Amino acid sequence: MLRGIAAVMVMIFHHTVIFQSMFGDGRAPGLQFGVFAVHLFFMISGFVIFMTLARTRSALDFAVSRGSRLFPVFWVAVLLTQTVVWCAPLPGLTVSWRDAMWNLTMLAQPLRVPMVDVVYWSLVIELAFYALMLALFLAGGLQRVERIVVPWLLVQLIAAGAVRWTGREIPQVLSVLLLLKYAHLFLAGILCHRIRTAGPTPALHALLAGCCAVHFVIQGVGAGLIGLVWFAFFYALARQRLGWINARPLVFLGTISYSLYLVHQNIGYVIMRALTTFPRPVQLAAAAATLMLAAILLTFFVEQPALRLIRKFYRRHRLENGSPAVEST
Repeated sequence: MLRGIAAVMVMIFHHTVIFQSMFGDGRAPGLQFGVFAVHLFFMISGFVIFMTLARTRSALDFAVSRGSRLFPVFWVAVLLTQTVVWCAPLPGLTVSWRDAMWNLTMLAQPLRVPMVDVVYWSLVIELAFYALMLALFLAGGLQRVERIVVPWLLVQLIAAGAVRWTGREIPQVLSVLLLLKYAHLFLAGILCHRIRTAGPTPALHALLAGCCAVHFVIQGVGAGLIGLVWFAFFYALARQRLGWINARPLVFLGTISYSLYLVHQNIGYVIMRALTTFPRPVQLAAAAATLMLAAILLTFFVEQPALRLIRKFYRRHRLENGSPAVEST
């Protein structure tokens, strides 16, 4: 689905543009706009997390639902990437095993610990969004979520204006906690979910247009133009006009997308550097095939079994205590 398309775009961007700039001759051919596919991930999260919370009965249910999906395969991916890069070091990208252990918290960036793979930065943004949405859920604000859109967008605009006027960056902790660079994307996903479930209204359309406008201000014209495509895709998805998105290959790609995202970058670099005597298409194909296989194995032998096992034990615990079971979203 869309998550799978985004994961592949990010992989191609890293294996062409970034690989060439880091390990090649400095020229950067490839899928330049693939870097903006991360923005699509954030919109997807807005849609999915709001849908999950709408079906959630307690904070613990939500924590188990998200934790069982995110952490087990993340831990394996961290250890796998660290092992591969430790055996075949990448200049400037190799970290100590001590730092790798801190990475298992998924909080390496805010802890100022070198990341085993720099793609993990987006997971910190995701965790911040989860925390904010959980707070909204506990405050009983899900049914009035539209009321927070304008104030949050204004905070983003004020922060962006302050940075440009003073030339000083907002402290990273504050920027992450308030999602100052990305809140509009998560909000767009939420609004699209509201459009899908409650139907389109002028107010929802206006708020979604506001998110799109803020995207141009915060991310710039280049990202804004790509963002228009993401917003159009998501709006079409909300109106259930993307029938082709349920094609079996795309659904499968969406299934393995999280594992693929976790392992694609540094392991891909190692594979491509090992094949430097071969033409670039061969390097790219070998890396893509290997990483797809790794993602499939991680998804079906780590991610999904761990998810089922954790939720099974949690359901049993809830039933033993006379509480309803957690939703599996």
